[in-house]
Amino acid sequence: MNSILALSMITFKEGIRNRTLYGIALLALFLFGLNITVAGFFMRDIGKVSVDMNLAALTVAGILLVLFVGINLMAKDIDKKTIQLVLSKPITRTQYIIGKYLGIILFVSASLIVLVLFSSTTILVLRTIYIDYFENFSWGIFFIACSFIFIKMWVLVSVVVFFSSITTSSLITLIFSSSVYVAGVTIEEVVFYIRTELASQEEIITESLKDFIDIVSYVLPNLSVYDFSIEAAHGIAVESHRIFLSLGYSFFYIAILLILAAQIFLRREFN
Repeated sequence: MNSILALSMITFKEGIRNRTLYGIALLALFLFGLNITVAGFFMRDIGKVSVDMNLAALTVAGILLVLFVGINLMAKDIDKKTIQLVLSKPITRTQYIIGKYLGIILFVSASLIVLVLFSSTTILVLRTIYIDYFENFSWGIFFIACSFIFIKMWVLVSVVVFFSSITTSSLITLIFSSSVYVAGVTIEEVVFYIRTELASQEEIITESLKDFIDIVSYVLPNLSVYDFSIEAAHGIAVESHRIFLSLGYSFFYIAILLILAAQIFLRREFN
C-alpha cells in the first residue's frame, strides 16, 4: 500500500510540473472570461448559456489534461527506459498500474478543482449582473454536474492506462483513447437511432449491423451518462437513482479496465 501511495504522489508531482498544464489552464481561463463577454448577447438565455459554457470548458480542460498530460505520465517510464529501475523497487507490476492510475486521477482532479473555483466565480459574476436570468439556477445541481465531469475523466484515465499497458507508443495510446472518448459520448445516440422506425426503413442498417452496435455499446464506456449539463442549465433536480447507477457503472468499468491492464502488464517484456 505504501508503494502505491508513494508512486501516486510521484506521478502527481510530475503532472504538476508538466508545462502543458499551464497552457491548458490558460485556455480554460480564456473560455471562462469569454463566457462573461459573450453572455450578454444571449439575453433571455444568459443563465443557461453561461452554465453550458462553463461545463463545456471544464470538460475540454479535463480531456486535454488526460490525453496530453495523463498519457505522458503513463508512458514516461517506458519511453525513457526507466521502467526496469522502477520495477526493481519493492513494487509489483499490479501496484505500478494502480499507483499510476491514482496519481493521474489525483493530478487531474486537483487541476479541475482549481478550474471549478474559477468557473464558479464566473457564474457568480454573471448572476450578480443578470440576476433575473438565474432564477432556476441551483448551485447544488451545478456542482453535481461538475462532479460527474470528474468521474468521466476518471473513466477516461482508466482507458488511457489500459491502452498504455498494451502499446509501446504514446501516440497510439492517444489515438485509441481519443477514439474511445468520441465513441463513448455518441454511442447512446447511435443505439437510440438504430432502434427507431426511421432507421429500420434504411436498407444499409441490417440486423447484423444492429447486433454489432449493441455489442460495441456494451464494450465501450457510455460517457453520456455523466452529462448533467441540461439539468444544471435549467435547474432540474437530478434523480438520486440516476446518480447511484452512474457511480456504480463508473466504478465497475474502471475496475474491469484496471484488472485487464494489470494482467496485460504482467506479461509485457521491457528491453
